[in-house]
Amino acid sequence: MLDRQLMTFDAALIAHIRQVLAEQHSRLAQLDRPTSERSITARNYDSAIRALVAYLDEKQMMLPTKSALERWRDDMHEGKARGAHDAKLSVKTINARLSAVRKLLRNTADDILDIQVKLVLRDWANVTDAKAIKVQDKIEEDYGIRLSLSELERLINRADIRTIKGLRDRALITVMACAGLRVSEAVNLTLRDVFLTQNAAGQRGIRVRRGKHSKARIVVLQSWNSPVLATIRAYIEVLGLSVEVEPEAYIFRGVKRAKNGAYDSVPERLSVRGAERAVEAYDAPYRGELIRVNAHDLRRTFAKICRQSGMSWDALREQMGHSSVKITEDYVGHEVDWSERIPNWTIKLKDREE
Repeated sequence: MLDRQLMTFDAALIAHIRQVLAEQHSRLAQLDRPTSERSITARNYDSAIRALVAYLDEKQMMLPTKSALERWRDDMHEGKARGAHDAKLSVKTINARLSAVRKLLRNTADDILDIQVKLVLRDWANVTDAKAIKVQDKIEEDYGIRLSLSELERLINRADIRTIKGLRDRALITVMACAGLRVSEAVNLTLRDVFLTQNAAGQRGIRVRRGKHSKARIVVLQSWNSPVLATIRAYIEVLGLSVEVEPEAYIFRGVKRAKNGAYDSVPERLSVRGAERAVEAYDAPYRGELIRVNAHDLRRTFAKICRQSGMSWDALREQMGHSSVKITEDYVGHEVDWSERIPNWTIKLKDREE
């Protein structure tokens, strides 16, 4: 159903608006340049507008009115829009497309002289984004995996600690899961950050020099997350690193495989992508199945276990470096025990000789 404003538009005005929109799209999408030379942003914009045009043609709609865009949004969410291959698009993809359309309409409104048309275009651009439906079955899909304490312990002990790679991977997984560090924070840790840091209260901790938005913080280390120090010590001992000799040395290094199949460490710091791949190499037990978790799932696991074990919201927010408790609540998730017990969880580490 067309918007009421269209009732006052004659065929000539509708044709004029379509022409102006097409010209604006050509400018914004840089269609005069080869695809290989266009930016990713331009290609995504072009793809979104073309998807809209195909949809309008299929539904025999003349213009991208607000009601037409709302119908397009809902059909994309239900997998009914042309070009969606009968599959539901993610909320993120749908909203990216709507953002491109809003850009087209607002830029066109800025260039057009007719006041009535200008106001109408701006009204059409006010179409709202798609909203994520937070039903129980979609919690994991939308917000990631959170392992239980026993599942986490089994994941940590899956690494083959007879090799330098296994020792590194175990330490890496432990520092993200038992200290709640982001993967970018973990790979930038130095020996000084881990072994020579205390907070203002004299508690031992890990110094995060550059967290998100370049914010620094100290993550407290106590008995309940002591496996962080234990696994790092076992790893750097094999590396031959010493905090007394090289306090500024990066802890996590890349590895290379020799011809005999053994792993050797390299002096270069492990990259963020390398750390993500290291975590993804291990299947984690989860609700009776083996699944592949990503590095950020370990941070969510840390949040959930700490909160279930009684850590206060403010303390947990500070540990994780969040600007708001609301963000921390999203990390913890929905299925938690809200008891106020003192954190009392430990990881049993497998000996290297085993």
